[in-house]
Amino acid sequence: MDRKPLDTEIDHHTAKFIVGFIALSLAIFTDLLTPGVSISSISLSYHLTDNARNVFVGSLCVISAFLWSYNGYSLFQAVLSKIAAVAVAAVAFFPCDCFTGRFDDGAAREATMTGIVHTASAISMFIILAIFCWLFYLRAKGKNSKEAKVRGLIYRICAVALVGAMAVQLLDILNWVDFSGITQRLTYYVEATGLFAFGVAWLTASRMLPFITNEDERVKIEISER
Repeated sequence: MDRKPLDTEIDHHTAKFIVGFIALSLAIFTDLLTPGVSISSISLSYHLTDNARNVFVGSLCVISAFLWSYNGYSLFQAVLSKIAAVAVAAVAFFPCDCFTGRFDDGAAREATMTGIVHTASAISMFIILAIFCWLFYLRAKGKNSKEAKVRGLIYRICAVALVGAMAVQLLDILNWVDFSGITQRLTYYVEATGLFAFGVAWLTASRMLPFITNEDERVKIEISER
């Protein structure tokens, strides 16, 4: 029996699902692939083991590629996605100054241009991802189904989580709040929270998940006879 081939192109729903899954798993895998080290930042994994670096760079490259291909529902979203794609790629290819100020000789190390690009790109990436969460919310808000209302709530929570994580990191950078008594892995938890929120939002937007997508909206892969 001949079967109709599957779609030859990956649509934006599939891209969102793949990007969401990778974003959810990145913090976990980088932590697992640096055994014996309680990493203080996901970016630090780049400097520790080959496996962790490969997963870190490879995952970000995949996310960057899909973000570049995503055009959304307006020119604004298309441009925003392209900027995010460049920011994500920069995070991957410009390693962080994760060892600054942590050398055995006790000497302080000045931030490098590479590290500055990494940090600026990471900040830009999370800001844009928070904006996308809000754009997803506005689109869901325009629908009347109960599933759309649930998705809207998820998007709002993810947007708040992203902004909240960035706010916590900013408070620490400015030394307005001392989190050292709570955890030495603040940056890791901030990054993990941001990636988790990003992943949940994009998985939700993929329209492939049951319960939060009604039958008419759900994206399915169908195989039919010719």
